[in-house]
Amino acid sequence: MKIIGLTGGSGTGKGTVAARMRSLGAGWVDADAVYRGLCAENREMLDALDAAFGGVTDENGALDRPKLAKIVFSDPEKLAELNRITTPYIRAASLAAIRAQSACPVVLYDDFCDAVIAVLAPHDTRVSRIIERDHLPEEAARARIDAQPPDSFYRAKCGYIIENNGDLDTLYRDTDALYQILMK
Repeated sequence: MKIIGLTGGSGTGKGTVAARMRSLGAGWVDADAVYRGLCAENREMLDALDAAFGGVTDENGALDRPKLAKIVFSDPEKLAELNRITTPYIRAASLAAIRAQSACPVVLYDDFCDAVIAVLAPHDTRVSRIIERDHLPEEAARARIDAQPPDSFYRAKCGYIIENNGDLDTLYRDTDALYQILMK
């Protein structure tokens, strides 16, 4: 089994590329979904977040994601602290999920990988997608994108780039071609 990284900023279309590759036989571990699961059930991580960011859980102990997002996406040091706290938990849970898909020839993820794919999309397209997907105000969507690395970061660090300019046929064609390369 190969572990192939799939990365890119919010709203670039990673989920669409992953779904297409899954239809071709790849497995997929979505780090965002792993994180959401941990936020719902991992008391140790939630307590650490609450202590670090001053009360980001509600009266039931659930994470107040919008409150945490407002704190970390406006301060690079706080975002780094969030990543320092959550990364070990996400990594351990993700490894377990990857192992559970051992029958797949390729499993997509975004860390400890054999190769890395970046999905990129125009800035305004990403803003629109985030607003629609997450029901955020435009200012919050732009802050989220602006807190992430620029496209040049992904171009320099990733072995493969998929441009998602909104044409689904082109995106699927490029994804299918890349999947064939990865299977060799």
